[in-house]
Amino acid sequence: MTLSLRAWLLLSYLVVFSLPWIAIVGSGALDHDLRAQTREHLTAQGHLWSLRIGAALQSGVDLTALASTLEAELQTARDLTLCAVQIVDRDGVVLASSSGRTGHRIDADPEVAAALAGEVGAITRERERTRSQIDYDGPSRFAPIRLFVAVPIVDATPGDATRGDAPAVIGAVVLSRTPREEVQAFVQMGPRLGIALLVVVSFAFALAMTSGHFGSRSLAALAQAARRIAGGSRDATALRRLETSRVREVGGLAHAVSAMHGQLQARLDYIDEFAGNVAHEFRTPIATLRGTFELIADDPGMPAEQRDRFVANAQAELLRLESLVSGLLALARAERTLGTDTVDLTALAAAVAERHGVAIHGACGPVTGSARQLESVLDNLVGNAVRHGGPQIAVHLADAGDRATIRVVDDGPGIAEADLPRVFDRFFTTDRRRGTGLGLALARLCARVHGGDVSVQSRPGQTVFTVELPIRSR
Repeated sequence: MTLSLRAWLLLSYLVVFSLPWIAIVGSGALDHDLRAQTREHLTAQGHLWSLRIGAALQSGVDLTALASTLEAELQTARDLTLCAVQIVDRDGVVLASSSGRTGHRIDADPEVAAALAGEVGAITRERERTRSQIDYDGPSRFAPIRLFVAVPIVDATPGDATRGDAPAVIGAVVLSRTPREEVQAFVQMGPRLGIALLVVVSFAFALAMTSGHFGSRSLAALAQAARRIAGGSRDATALRRLETSRVREVGGLAHAVSAMHGQLQARLDYIDEFAGNVAHEFRTPIATLRGTFELIADDPGMPAEQRDRFVANAQAELLRLESLVSGLLALARAERTLGTDTVDLTALAAAVAERHGVAIHGACGPVTGSARQLESVLDNLVGNAVRHGGPQIAVHLADAGDRATIRVVDDGPGIAEADLPRVFDRFFTTDRRRGTGLGLALARLCARVHGGDVSVQSRPGQTVFTVELPIRSR
């Protein structure tokens, strides 16, 4: 189901608002409270009847005779309170009843037996009801049970008190009534409850609309900014403004989208520059090859020596193209892959130095990554020093804090000051016959993929390439 943020907030508020009501009714707490109220009401009435009858008995009146005079009052009390009342003697015989039915024994009922034993007895019995006759707003009650309470009647005459005897139980008052059910209780709470519910629902609606407005406004602005970026816009000003949104999640999402936008733009710039470089570098050998084969095709009688020279030039250009393709593939792989192995840089550097016949000094800690890529970094730097540097070449290893440092030093003529800023650029080379200009670019890219970098310092008589990599945490 697809809904707006405001609709979801409103639904959530209404659900949260309804949970207490569901808990009150579903747990039976309200029903238990309604029954307890009815039981307390019956007990209070029973004590009042017991006190009145006990006071009348002190004048010497017999309980049987007194009960017959109370029949009309019992019926009036039933009409006013909806409580059925019965007066029984010590044998449990009904002497008077609000229903007019007397003479039968009810001493077997648990609540009556408890009252005749001197305790207040209470019991709950199920009853039949007819739903079609329910008037929720009327005084009648329609719960599926009826509560019975029996209160003892004691004969506390002055004579008994002077002998120290306990008051004698001479009968009981038995009362019964049906408690209200939950729906009837809610209905009878009347307009006040309705007004309170209306106020709460209105407040929930206003809160949902207000919070939804602020939340959806930020999300809508974020969606609009994302659509502009997807359409090719490079302006991320709207995203940077949303990073300070009052909605924390929106600010975090805007920050993430802004970072993603920056990475995408950097990648697009890289692709544009890369495509331009590739087109530029491939144009010369392709043009040379085309011209060579056109000359050979147009001059069938070309001297063999001249033809061999043209073919040799074409083969050289093909080899350069092959080197360029291999270098580009290596660059692409270096951007995508990063190993998670523990690499012993000291052993790796020693193997590279031995292969090129150069000296090595010191040691450094292990790093995490791809041994193959890191070997290509060192192989490029040492091989570059062998080809272009002086006769004295050395590799120095050391740890500097949490970084492993490898320095490749040669005593050659150095790199021209004008060329220093460009030595790591793709396709930059001062000797197009011997290189593609991708080696140093690949070395720096591999180092950066591993969380490090490659830098260079050069002056006449000394050139130093420095590789820094984070040491593997122990």
